[in-house]
Amino acid sequence: MENPNYYAVIPAKVRYDKNLRANEKLLYGEITALASKDGECWASNSYFSELYGVVPSAISKWIKDLEEHGYISIEYVRKENSKEIDRRVIKLVEVVTFVNTGSHK
Repeated sequence: MENPNYYAVIPAKVRYDKNLRANEKLLYGEITALASKDGECWASNSYFSELYGVVPSAISKWIKDLEEHGYISIEYVRKENSKEIDRRVIKLVEVVTFVNTGSHK
């Protein structure tokens, strides 16, 4: 897997949340980097686990913790006329936008 080459945004509210593990904060940043303009990300646990070199169950735990702390919400899209899950959508609760305010000296 080639390493991604894009920016991640981790707002102060997430960075300094003492209830989150460091890897959960990093995963939040990855979700922001992958999110569409509507704040939605479709990456799988397998994608994240390969990216970070951890087992998919660790990713599941991190995502669950981010959801429980109110930073993301999860929606499951089912296949038409079926109860089978087609894909998971991770939604940022607060859509993060990057604003360049210039350099600080």
